[in-house]
Amino acid sequence: MQNKLFRPLLFIIIFLLVFQFFGKKNDQQTSGEDVIVLIKTKTVIGKNFAVDIKNNSPSAITIPSNCPKNPLTVEKYSNGEWVMREAEIDQKLCADDKPVQIEPEKSYTLQLRQWGWALFNEEGKYRISLKTQAEEKEKTYSYEFSVTSPSFMRNIWNEVFYKPILNTLVFLISILPNPDLGWGIILLTLIIKLILLVPNHKALRAQKQMQKIQPQLEALKIKYKDNPQQLAQETMEIWKKYKVSPMSSCLPILIQFPVLIALFYVVKDGLNVINPISLYETLRGFDLYTVNPNFLGLIDLTKINFIVLPIIVGAMQFFQIRMTMAKTQTDDKPAKKDEINPMPMMNKMMQYFMPIMIAVFTATLPAAVGFYWGTSTLFGIGQQFFVNRSKD
Repeated sequence: MQNKLFRPLLFIIIFLLVFQFFGKKNDQQTSGEDVIVLIKTKTVIGKNFAVDIKNNSPSAITIPSNCPKNPLTVEKYSNGEWVMREAEIDQKLCADDKPVQIEPEKSYTLQLRQWGWALFNEEGKYRISLKTQAEEKEKTYSYEFSVTSPSFMRNIWNEVFYKPILNTLVFLISILPNPDLGWGIILLTLIIKLILLVPNHKALRAQKQMQKIQPQLEALKIKYKDNPQQLAQETMEIWKKYKVSPMSSCLPILIQFPVLIALFYVVKDGLNVINPISLYETLRGFDLYTVNPNFLGLIDLTKINFIVLPIIVGAMQFFQIRMTMAKTQTDDKPAKKDEINPMPMMNKMMQYFMPIMIAVFTATLPAAVGFYWGTSTLFGIGQQFFVNRSKD
């Protein structure tokens, strides 16, 4: 039972570690400046560039709209001097581009999107500048930063995981009658679950077998409670005899893990800010702006959903755990009258704690990640049902 509950917990732990590794880390800035313009000190070619602007002045400031040209002044340091760089995007993308006013003590994140890919496509030192009116005077606020090439590990991640998953999702969306992110994620989930059908089924059968031998394992804990080495040896013998492993069900979740991480990075800023270079040649003609992120008009999958989706996903997780526990309820009795078996209490705690943890986790990420997890869990419930019904 613990192993089954360990799977989603393992996913959460690894996800947070990777998110921490790839996450955005800004420099610490003093609040003494009128306006703070900030970008990551080291940014990788091909990533989505976002500029954080903080207004510490007593008056509102304005970020002008220069569309189709880049909104901020960009310079690259070359041969001992700063050289101006400019980029233009398709005019049709300027329809919603308007000047942005930032009130005092407020912040705004400016997404450079297509401008960024064109302006920062080479390694080097760059400077971005905002020219605006502050305290009735025209002032310029600048920030310098470096752009580097992707590391070896990031290239591996992009080529082996991110790009295949991104392109599969975009392809599935592109063949739908109406390009819809939600249905694309559902199709992607079904494909992944079908690929993992055999290893998942083996993992569930192994879990069921572990439940059968649980009384024997508990008896060993009592018999060898003062001899840890003998307990470990006898436990291994039982696992070998019944051909089971406590880690057997971890493989499917580890395989799904890159999908969840890649999906997070696909949707966290919206599909329309995906670098076309990340798409395979046959898909670069597909207009990502036509993709509808609102599933059935009820939920925007590119934004965080704080209530409805976390409750649904948490409820499905609870139901799946209940199905898993159904076969173990009668096996959690104490071996002796004076022996205290902690398993029932532990199982009951995990039965409620894990769904709450998954729900909270879902409420902190773009809804598309929780939507994928929920769809995957629903599929898993069906698979668990057939495993529970089997006679072996």
